[in-house]
Amino acid sequence: MGNDIRVSCEGGRLSGRFGGAVIGKDVDLTFDGAVLRGRWGGVWNGKDLHFTIRGTEGRGRMGGSVVGWDIALVQDGDRIAGRIGGAVSGADLRLTAGDGRLTGRIGGSVFGKDCDLQVEGVPYLVAAALAAMVYYQMHLDSSNNASSSSGGA
Repeated sequence: MGNDIRVSCEGGRLSGRFGGAVIGKDVDLTFDGAVLRGRWGGVWNGKDLHFTIRGTEGRGRMGGSVVGWDIALVQDGDRIAGRIGGAVSGADLRLTAGDGRLTGRIGGSVFGKDCDLQVEGVPYLVAAALAAMVYYQMHLDSSNNASSSSGGA
């Protein structure tokens, strides 16, 4: 099970949606050429993203300052690698960028997710940060579903 990502970039604003029409999240971000920032999911139940690109490296945070995941990515030629989250709770990114596509895997071979994005108008590091954001939300959703179904008598 995965999530579609439909985000367009116009005048430095990235907007769109990931997931479905009913169970999905709106995306409202800005990118000034160096910093990607904004929210996904709405005003009340949304999460923040702040991601700064310097050369071939990107670093930032998803979620919130207390409850959230760090994001650190490095692009080496057509390869983007990095980590989201921490040493215990998180996921590795291993992506390939080229010909307008970003492909690869986020997470491990068992619990990870494949990534296949069409990319236009933004650097591949920005697209990788968006893919990481969706993976993080899927992690939150699965954690919430597991905790809500574990109650009962």
